[in-house]
Amino acid sequence: MKRLLLLLLPFLVAPRAEAIPNTFFGNGIGIPIIPAFPRFNADLTEEFLTVDKWKRQEFSGPWRDEPALEGEKVRRMEALPLVFGEVPMSVTTSGDESGVSEITLGFLDAGLYFGYHFGGEETREQREAGRDKRQEFERHFEELVERLGERLKEGCGRGKPGVIGATPLLRTEYVDYVWEDFVLRLVARPEHSVSLHLFKRDAAPTAYVSSEFAALDRRERAARFASAVERNEAGEVSVQGIPMFVQGETPFCGINSLAMTSRYLGLRATPVDLAGSAGFENTGSAGGSNLIGLYRAVGDELGMRTSIVPNFDRDKVLKSLEEGLPVIVWRRVSMEREKAHRHFAAARRQNPALAPPALTPEELAKLPERDGRGLPSHASVITGYSPATNSVIYAEPWGEDTRDRRMRVEELEATAYAVFYFKL
Repeated sequence: MKRLLLLLLPFLVAPRAEAIPNTFFGNGIGIPIIPAFPRFNADLTEEFLTVDKWKRQEFSGPWRDEPALEGEKVRRMEALPLVFGEVPMSVTTSGDESGVSEITLGFLDAGLYFGYHFGGEETREQREAGRDKRQEFERHFEELVERLGERLKEGCGRGKPGVIGATPLLRTEYVDYVWEDFVLRLVARPEHSVSLHLFKRDAAPTAYVSSEFAALDRRERAARFASAVERNEAGEVSVQGIPMFVQGETPFCGINSLAMTSRYLGLRATPVDLAGSAGFENTGSAGGSNLIGLYRAVGDELGMRTSIVPNFDRDKVLKSLEEGLPVIVWRRVSMEREKAHRHFAAARRQNPALAPPALTPEELAKLPERDGRGLPSHASVITGYSPATNSVIYAEPWGEDTRDRRMRVEELEATAYAVFYFKL
């Protein structure tokens, strides 16, 4: 093993800029928390702390563009480098045409670490394995916080503690370290995540609500949301400009659907931010988390009212959409119906004129009961309505190809058990 590390060392360690503190580079042989993640064998610490790179948005490595709001540019690394002496679990940049405004290094993420397990921990063996894994996670958490904190303190001097988030549930503590042109923000959420956020000096945010939205009064916000509504010749109403956050192999459908909706509404919080506030128990499911409280907290943070009702009401949903406000639904699901939706979406991509067929009495009878506790459930974002076919247009937090899906209203009426509205 020692010989292998010596052979890899030249590839793992990039040339160091004299101005960058040696402590930032660690020992140059960081071990990834999840070894199966693809590696990009280079140390990008220097590049991520080079102002010119931020302006040109040119960093080494394989990157892909991520869905974003209009005018924004978000990119994610497809293979993970060595940075600040560690191999992160995720690396993203965000900005616009003028350059990068933030680099986020996710060093530890409970959602990725524990993954999704339907039903959570049901057997004794699963509970014991889960307990061991949570202990392992806590050990990784403590070690990462200690190592990163020491490196940043040695390189930058004492950090300055701060808090972002006005509502108690979203309140997040951090420590800012300043080095030359940058602010290096270390965020450690116990039992959830460790991340380092790089900002230009004097540009680090102090609130989750974007300054652009915070400056608008109620009438101006209403006009902005209304301007996102489109109507076509068939009379369909749809809300445009909702970003996509991909759930991946995590139990965070309710989190990602909320992140997509709240980002459109003006909240600059990521799924990791929101999940860290929901109190997930890291059992591979959402059981025990405070998602209802989180949804209300997001509304409070935005200065909006959160309305939660147990039934799907087409007229209320249509009214919200006409105001440019998407609606989140939690619904019971079955493999059979999700397969039907997937097949219809694929067919409609070939023929956009297709309308979702009405459900037969037999199909309606086989729908999972909305009050069936313990049944599989899922969160989706309703973005539009088609009166000609009495169907909703919705997005799943699974990627761009799961936008603009269609579902008959009668199916949602039968399966939706919680419907969330955000109102001005």
